[in-house]
Amino acid sequence: MTTTLPAHAGPIHLLLNPSIHTVLDRLDIRTNQRVLDVGASEESTTLLARLVGRYGSVTAVDADTGHLTDTAVINVHQLDLNRDPVPGHAAGYDHILARWPHGTLRDPADLIAQMTTRLRPGGRLVLADITTTAPRIYRAPDDESATLIHTVLQQAHRALTGPHGATWTADPETLLFSHGMVQHCIHTTTETWTGADPGCRLLADVITHLRPRLNITNADRFADLMTDPRVLLGSYERRVIHARAADKARQA
Repeated sequence: MTTTLPAHAGPIHLLLNPSIHTVLDRLDIRTNQRVLDVGASEESTTLLARLVGRYGSVTAVDADTGHLTDTAVINVHQLDLNRDPVPGHAAGYDHILARWPHGTLRDPADLIAQMTTRLRPGGRLVLADITTTAPRIYRAPDDESATLIHTVLQQAHRALTGPHGATWTADPETLLFSHGMVQHCIHTTTETWTGADPGCRLLADVITHLRPRLNITNADRFADLMTDPRVLLGSYERRVIHARAADKARQA
């Protein structure tokens, strides 16, 4: 599934949307279903709305909803997930997709617990996050360039994830089993990015979004390096946790 990310997508969306999109086909989202999209982006809600059809619904949640639009199918909620409860009621959604939001979550386990209670029996939960595995610099034009790239990538990771990292849980199997989830699949993805290819362009876009929050004085040089084919990087490691709520028969 190939998508073009809008220019106003947030930095965490830029990194995690590809991971979310890779699992959509596996979810078997059908017409008339109800879907919760946490950390929603414009293109994901639009795609989900098309899948559920005119009589389905997509509840789109984000702290910044300026990029989201209410429609007959899409219901937008501006929420601070550190303070506000997950919208919906018990067993109210067929599927829940959740990207790690920008910055820090005070209690990710509690948020997961809320989401699992809002899944119908047999419903699917997808969690996407960025692991603590650091990006790698395989090649740079010189040592000074390598140092600059390393500094920017480290600062960007902290800005995206907060001081404690951006993983929903270090032990997803135990946590999800405790909430009645079954059939867990966990996928981690890293990519090799060469200067001027889509990965490095994506990274440059992320740094542009984060630039006001980064303590770097030569951001323009970093942007130039992201177009230099002599640069070869290992990307941030993205993780997707995919699980299904137990059926009623198994819960009985």
